[in-house]
Amino acid sequence: MVSDYLKGVLDTSFYQNSATLEGFKKQIQLKKHQFSEADREVLCNALLKQYADSGMLEKTSQGQIEQLRDTTTFCITTGHQLNVATGPLYFIYKIIHAINLARQLSEQLPDFNFVPIYWMASEDHDFEEINHFYSSGKKYHWFSEQTGAVGAFSTEGIQPVLDAFFAQFSEGVHNTDLHELLNRAYQFETLAEATFYLVHHLFGSLGLLVVEPNNPVLKAQAVSLFKSEIKNQLVSTTVSAQAANLTAQGYPLQVNPRPVNLFYLSDQRRDRIVQKPTGTYHALGTDLEWTADKLLLHITDAPERFSPNVLLRPLYQECILPNIAYVGGGGEVSYWLQLKNTFDSFEVPFPIIVVRHSVVWVDDKIDRKRVGLDLEWVDFLRKKDALINYYIRRISNLDLDFSEAQNALQQQFDHLRAMAQQTDASFLGAVNAQEKKQLNGLKHLEKRLLKAQKRVLSDRIDRVSKLHNELFPMGVAQERTENFSLLYGLLGNQLFNRLMDSFTSFQGKLHVISKD
Repeated sequence: MVSDYLKGVLDTSFYQNSATLEGFKKQIQLKKHQFSEADREVLCNALLKQYADSGMLEKTSQGQIEQLRDTTTFCITTGHQLNVATGPLYFIYKIIHAINLARQLSEQLPDFNFVPIYWMASEDHDFEEINHFYSSGKKYHWFSEQTGAVGAFSTEGIQPVLDAFFAQFSEGVHNTDLHELLNRAYQFETLAEATFYLVHHLFGSLGLLVVEPNNPVLKAQAVSLFKSEIKNQLVSTTVSAQAANLTAQGYPLQVNPRPVNLFYLSDQRRDRIVQKPTGTYHALGTDLEWTADKLLLHITDAPERFSPNVLLRPLYQECILPNIAYVGGGGEVSYWLQLKNTFDSFEVPFPIIVVRHSVVWVDDKIDRKRVGLDLEWVDFLRKKDALINYYIRRISNLDLDFSEAQNALQQQFDHLRAMAQQTDASFLGAVNAQEKKQLNGLKHLEKRLLKAQKRVLSDRIDRVSKLHNELFPMGVAQERTENFSLLYGLLGNQLFNRLMDSFTSFQGKLHVISKD
């Protein structure tokens, strides 16, 4: 689905505007009419207070916040969970992509301003996804018995994880800076505060603003959205209808809707709200229960108690931000593309969906190995076994492809089938059975020959395998496993500069960047 979207062949019922300059111009006009000056005032005042309370209201951040009061200023947003120490590398790539896209649009559309936003997924409760990170293949794991929205988690217990992590590093200017930054960040009481501090100090000078959505003032802006979810359940009906459209076109579903797509927040809990057969509403796992009228009144009085799920969150985001684009990975893009009908039902402009950039970092040693094997970078997009089989066939002095033999055999059996049609039908069955047997025999011989060549070429195969392992540690893309710390220790802020120099297209691409 994402591939078809990038190629421009995805049905336009799944999105509003494309990530082109003309598409952004159209999106600005849509958002301009939907997001009022009063909405901007609420947002700016909430952000100013958030930054001031955290002690991070600096010149750059204050200037970016004040820009949002202007009706010609719009946001480029990305979001992510509160991974310890930022988690995998693509956390960084999403943010840099949003920053770069905002800069590019500001240059190409000088009548408007664009502010990059990092939306903290502070209300998420999937702790298992964020409580660890990898560095040099080693896992660093924060164990905690806390439950509920992770943003409210105490940071107690993280320091020993960081100490074990720091022990692997040699001393150096960038390593020392990183250690000090992480140590300061996790001295804050909650995970949300720590992540806010960390992201701000890495990217605030580049113009990034951090939004904490679990904010009573911002939640109050979404009261009508939350009430509509209780009264009309539009997310369920519209996403289900779009799901039928998706499956009819052969696309898999990324997320399935629930009748009610809201959670209830309480101390160390985030519980799904369900409607009982009696018509009352219940927070699962608790004794809390409301009639429809009482629940709607509770939303009015305490909107901060209500938390949107993965399908309702995009609507909440678009209700409180003058946003025109969302930068996400493949999984995120897939579920966003399920929501176009939902946005239309709520009469909220559907933002431009931007697939984030991807990166593979290499050094001269790795590049020399690749050149020595006469392979291109694109060859490594194959799975390791597929790469090895491709490589063996390419360098072998034997013809390992039995396609011609298979075609010749099939022609012989086509001739026999023509004969069989002129005689007894039982002969036709015997011909088909023999054809299947002999074709399977050829396939088996082909595999045996390929296996034999692997033994003959074992040294070169081993080199290909090891090189693939370096590019895909633990068999997974580098950006999905490794933390940014090793690269930051080597490059410092040049890491971000190199990414910004590479991320020049609106839609994401795969980049091979040298560490040297």
